[in-house]
Amino acid sequence: MKKNGKEANLNRRTFLKGMGATGALAAAGLLSACQPSSLASDSNDATASEAAKIPDGYQCASDWLGKAPEIAETDIVETIETDIVVMGGGLAGVQAALAAAEGGAKVHVVELMSAETYSFKGNDIGHFNSQWMIDRGFGPYNEGEILAEFNRRNAGRCNPEIVKCYIANSGEMFDHLVSLVQWPDERIKLNPFSNPEISPLDPSQLIVHVPGISLDGPVEYPILAGGFKSWSSTAQFMGEPLHEAPEAVMPSERSRLGEVVQFSMLKAQELGAVWRFDEEATVLLQSSDGKVIGALAKKADGGYVRYNSSVGVILCTGDIGGNPQMAWALNSEVSEWAARAGKTPGEVMGFSTCKGDGQKMACWAGGMIEPTPRPIMNLYMPDAPWGTTPYILLNAEGKRFMNEASVPLAWSLSMRQPAGILANVTDANWFDTMKRAALDHGAPNCGRDWWFTELQEDIANVPLGDPSGGLCRDCTIGERQGHIVYGAETLDELLELLGYKDDAKQAALAEIERYNAICKSGKDTDFDKDSYLLQPVETPPFYGASWQNGRSGSVGLVSLTGVVTDNDLQVVTADNKPIGGLWAAGNCLGERYGLGYATPIAGTSVGMAMTHGRVAGKLATGQAVK
Repeated sequence: MKKNGKEANLNRRTFLKGMGATGALAAAGLLSACQPSSLASDSNDATASEAAKIPDGYQCASDWLGKAPEIAETDIVETIETDIVVMGGGLAGVQAALAAAEGGAKVHVVELMSAETYSFKGNDIGHFNSQWMIDRGFGPYNEGEILAEFNRRNAGRCNPEIVKCYIANSGEMFDHLVSLVQWPDERIKLNPFSNPEISPLDPSQLIVHVPGISLDGPVEYPILAGGFKSWSSTAQFMGEPLHEAPEAVMPSERSRLGEVVQFSMLKAQELGAVWRFDEEATVLLQSSDGKVIGALAKKADGGYVRYNSSVGVILCTGDIGGNPQMAWALNSEVSEWAARAGKTPGEVMGFSTCKGDGQKMACWAGGMIEPTPRPIMNLYMPDAPWGTTPYILLNAEGKRFMNEASVPLAWSLSMRQPAGILANVTDANWFDTMKRAALDHGAPNCGRDWWFTELQEDIANVPLGDPSGGLCRDCTIGERQGHIVYGAETLDELLELLGYKDDAKQAALAEIERYNAICKSGKDTDFDKDSYLLQPVETPPFYGASWQNGRSGSVGLVSLTGVVTDNDLQVVTADNKPIGGLWAAGNCLGERYGLGYATPIAGTSVGMAMTHGRVAGKLATGQAVK
């Protein structure tokens, strides 16, 4: 990571001078390593013809990229001279714009949403060693140990320098973020569920994700479970406490993170940054030597705006999860599982509405999408109020198949089980195991300790033997979704309620009997679960939850598939050469994750987006970073 950003400071204006509009537009259409191959263009063979549509450097079945759009000069209705264009005004884009403006740059932010609908997603900021965290007793943590854990969880498939950049700079980003909050401020668009009399930074609104074992006293971090380490280092902007399980409102909709982020936006605007709403990022402009010197964006009325940037462009347009063609072609693990389950491309899309605009723009300019396996948010989220608590986990045949404490492995291992139900089974001592669960994404959360108290109340009220089960409130990352839990006086009856019949039920009874013997021996000879998590299932009443394993999924909340950059977040070509004037951050940035969203704390997607956005803005303007 450069200390002074010499490759990308404000003195790099000269390459723009003298570059006419025609030359810039022509440069935007230059062939790159991502352009469709022409090797089979003269062949009549159908297979070769189809292969000709596949972008070079990729093993996929369709042309998800296409050619860079060619915009006529007569369609350009406005030209803006600026230093830096930030494509996308989400969590990463705001921080990029703010940092660049603080570095003295003239900044324009191109945002697809309208000013009226402009909002921010997320509620957790996973970060390390902020003074805010340290003041609350969480850290300072060993950053080298954290980096090693990221590499372990991702099988060495992430770029350690990109992850190191996040770990080292996330604390400064967070402290800077909260330092800008001066509550109240009439300019802030409030969450409809917010109490305007209370600051979003108030302890009643902002908590830290902690394990249940903290109820028994101080916790030494990291927690080691299932061979993986985790830390308490996630700030959660939860908002007003909710004690019910709402039917229509998702927990994340109550988040006050968006209110906090608006202060960063306002500060950037005070420094001269301009937000341009209702504009769609379209294509980058390049000089004859390949440097990015601006971009075109499409207005809502169909006209185009040319942004001439003396420094360059920072891509923060989000992920590809809202583009079924890209998700199917590039996220091959999920699309292959989906294809085997008889699903179509539209069924692998996630919750994101982002369509890979930034990734395409980068590729048309000569960049590359990170190679397979391309990560997604392949979370293991059981349909149970206790989240990723390491109770015995049974497949549809009644068989245990993994170390239940190894949460990063659960999604891929579950996908390899027979179609049908998956089920957790526990007993009257369920709480003893739950409070010892680690802090992976989806783990039980004692940040508000009454979540645990209320779950205890709900479990106690589960009607035994009732095939309808009982509704129990969630105690995981967010609050307060409801889940059905079944209860029974015998394991035989519980398994029936969970959906096990005949041979599967007998196999499950035998498996639980074997598991109980393992627990009493203190040594898991099957999957090596940690001895302190080995709790026999033998004390009535018995409880369980089951959910369907369709052996298929989607890209989840977002696809984490991004473009390859160097260690300074500059997009690189297929031969690893940086493209001048082009940076990527947020979900446009690749190589943050290797095999999926396997993280030692919750909220790293948001934390990385905001941190890398801030770092990119600093590097583009010659500011020092760690």
